[in-house]
Amino acid sequence: MNIKNLILSVVLTITLPTGMRGQQANRDSLSANNRNIENYKFEWRQTILPASLIGVGAVALAPSFIRDGSRNITNSVIDLRGDNKRLEFDDYIQYLPVAGSLMLGCAGVKAKHSFRDRFFIIATSYATLAVLTNIPKLCINEKRPEFAGHNSFPSGHTATVFMGAELVRIEYGGWYGIGAYTIATGVGFMRMYNGRHWLHDVVAGAGVGILSARVGEWSCQLWQKIFQKRGKENNLVFTPIATPLNGGYYGFTMGCRF
Repeated sequence: MNIKNLILSVVLTITLPTGMRGQQANRDSLSANNRNIENYKFEWRQTILPASLIGVGAVALAPSFIRDGSRNITNSVIDLRGDNKRLEFDDYIQYLPVAGSLMLGCAGVKAKHSFRDRFFIIATSYATLAVLTNIPKLCINEKRPEFAGHNSFPSGHTATVFMGAELVRIEYGGWYGIGAYTIATGVGFMRMYNGRHWLHDVVAGAGVGILSARVGEWSCQLWQKIFQKRGKENNLVFTPIATPLNGGYYGFTMGCRF
């Protein structure tokens, strides 16, 4: 076989049930779905923690003792590095909790949501995070501790990893959530250690990440309404594709039958 003609294609098809047997089964399914939708309604109490973190970080943007304290703590963390090289592994492990929130359920760990719902929750969370991090970065002229850039506030790495940690907590709870938040805290520390962010950037980033994850879960109500009509769920198909030749490209296609 000519290796140039070899194309590796992995097809993963997830087919969701289109119906159930009997009218009673349909009524039970609708009742359960309605209860699930009720669980995703907005609750203002869930915004208290992330809003507080974002608020504290924002207050430190103005000259005050809070800003001075943030800078002093950050400089102390940078001093711990001394003449050692920066450690760049935080560029990669920031995505670990996000991946875990999607894939732990596939490994047999009991998840709160189906794979389909987890996928759309993560997508919505990422979209929210992109807006909440990039707009302040463009509008707020906050210089990084040891770099020339003026887009320090808030920390995008910290936002990403805390979003993933909150998604893991939502999906799997318990020790999985504690482990994910431990990783998130480590990434936040590394952003200061490497001289890329101030403490208040990290604190605000954590708040943005947590809020984005909760917006993602609230959106599950919308996705369930879109993909469910008259008591029947639509077929959703994911097709990952890999072509490793000539540099290769990787991705997936998605289709839904309404």
